[in-house]
Amino acid sequence: MSTITIEVDKKSLSFVKTLLEHLKGVKNITVEEDDSPYNPDFVKSVEEGREEYKRGDSTTISTEDLWK
Repeated sequence: MSTITIEVDKKSLSFVKTLLEHLKGVKNITVEEDDSPYNPDFVKSVEEGREEYKRGDSTTISTEDLWK
């Protein structure tokens, strides 16, 4: 048995995975995505902020009032 490593961008990932699944003799297709370059704590903080905004638990300031 041999192993082949293929690097594809996220847009092509689904297509390449489907293509490989239809080839005879291909077994154990494993997708490994690169880790995010961002700090996990920072990502969590941003996601929490977005959820707060969706729930309406945020304060909105108009641009005219920014410098007052």
